[in-house]
Amino acid sequence: MVNKVRRYDIDWLRVLALGLLIIYHIAVIFQPWAHFIYFVQSERPIEIIWLLMGLINIWRIPLLFIISGMGVCFAIGRRDWKGLLKDRTKRILLPLIFGSFCIVPIHNHIYQKFNQLEHAYWPNPGHLWFLNNIFFYVLLLCPVLFYMKKNPNNLLFRFLKSVLRSPGLLYLFTIPFIIEAELVSPEHFSNYANTAHGFWLGLLAFFTGFIFISIGDEFWYAVEKLKIFSLAIAISLFLVRMILFQSEGPLFLTVVESWSWLFTVFGFGSTYLNRSSGSLRYLSQAVYPVYILHMIFMNLGAFMILTQPTKVDMVTQVFHIETGSPAHEAGLMVGDQVTNAEALKSVKNNDVLLSVHREETILEITIAPRDGYTGFHLSPIPLFVPMFSPSGISAFRAFIDLILVNIITFIGSLMCYEFIIKRVKWLSPFFGLKIK
Repeated sequence: MVNKVRRYDIDWLRVLALGLLIIYHIAVIFQPWAHFIYFVQSERPIEIIWLLMGLINIWRIPLLFIISGMGVCFAIGRRDWKGLLKDRTKRILLPLIFGSFCIVPIHNHIYQKFNQLEHAYWPNPGHLWFLNNIFFYVLLLCPVLFYMKKNPNNLLFRFLKSVLRSPGLLYLFTIPFIIEAELVSPEHFSNYANTAHGFWLGLLAFFTGFIFISIGDEFWYAVEKLKIFSLAIAISLFLVRMILFQSEGPLFLTVVESWSWLFTVFGFGSTYLNRSSGSLRYLSQAVYPVYILHMIFMNLGAFMILTQPTKVDMVTQVFHIETGSPAHEAGLMVGDQVTNAEALKSVKNNDVLLSVHREETILEITIAPRDGYTGFHLSPIPLFVPMFSPSGISAFRAFIDLILVNIITFIGSLMCYEFIIKRVKWLSPFFGLKIK
C-alpha cells in the first residue's frame, strides 16, 4: 500500500510545523491578550507581527495533524496493530504524560513567578495538548487504518487516484473540512486547543494525511502541479480575510485558504525538500524534544528580559449573557473581565456595582438583579491581568526583546537537548526518542 521510499520532505515539514508552533508561542507573549491564555505578557505589545501569525494560524495545526497521519501510514507498513500501539505509546503517550507532570508545571512556575502569583503545582498537557488528540486518533481509527492497509485497492483509493490526474480536484479534500467548520461553527477558526472544532478538524486532517500517503505518487504529482495556482489562491484569500473581514472571514473561505496554503507547502516541499542532508538528520531528531522543552526556556527568557507587572488583577471573564436579563440591560458584554466577582455571592434585589476590564478601559457597571437573577455567567477559571507602570518602552526596544526571547528559547532548548537529553539515555524515551 505504501511507497517504501522515505519522503525527506515530510521530515522537513515536520520540523517546519513544530518550529512554527514555537515561533507562534513566542509571538503570543507580545500580544495584548496573552494573559487570556495564561502566557507571560510583554508590557509593550507588537501587534503588527500578528499579521504574519494570522497568515500561518489557519494551517499550522492542520499541517501537524496531517503529518502525524502520514507518519502513521508509514509506520503500519511494517507493523501489526499491536506494534503500532506500542510504538505510538512510546512516541506519543509517554512524552505526553511526562510533559504534563514534569515539563508544563516548570514553565507554569516561571509564569507564576513572573506575575508574582503564589506557586501552585498544576499538572496538565499545556502546549502538548495535540499529543492527546493524536494518540486518541490512532486508537479510534486503528481498525479502519489496518483495513485499508490490507485492501489497498479499495474503492476510495481507486477513486482518488483517478480524480487526482486533474490536480485542481485536490480541492475536493476541502469539502469535509467545510462541513466540519459549518457544523461546529467555531467563534475563531484557529481555536484548536481543547475545543470540539480542534478535535474534529484534527481527526479529519490526521485521516487525510494517512490517505495522502496511501494513494502515493498521484498525490505528490498533483500538489507539485498545483503549487503555483494554490499559492495565488492562498494569497488572494488571505488579503480578502485581512482587508474585508479583519482576520476572521467566512468559515468556508477560511477552509479553502487553509488548504491552499497546505497544498502550496506540500507542493514546494515535494519539489525542493525531498532530499537528505546532515541538517535534516539532526533537526528531525532534535525538533520533538526542543518543542517539548521550549516553553520552559521561552518563559525563562521572558522572565530575564521583560518588565514584570507592578500588580496582577485576578478577574473572571463573562462568557454568556442572557438576552433581556439585568446584565444585558446594564450593558455588560461577553468577554468583559470582572475584578470583583465576589460581590455577586449574596445578591438578591440590591444593585451590584461591578468593576469591569473591557479591552484597554476599566468600567463600573451597575446591575439591578431581580430576585437574585442577573442573567450572566462567568468562567469558572480566573484570569490574571498584568498591570504595568508606564515606562515608555519604545517599539524598537520591544522588537529587540522579541529577538532576545527567540534566541534564548531556541538556544536554551537545543543546548538542553544536546547536552542532557542525548547524553542521559534513560531520559530519551520521555522526549519521544529511541534509546540507541
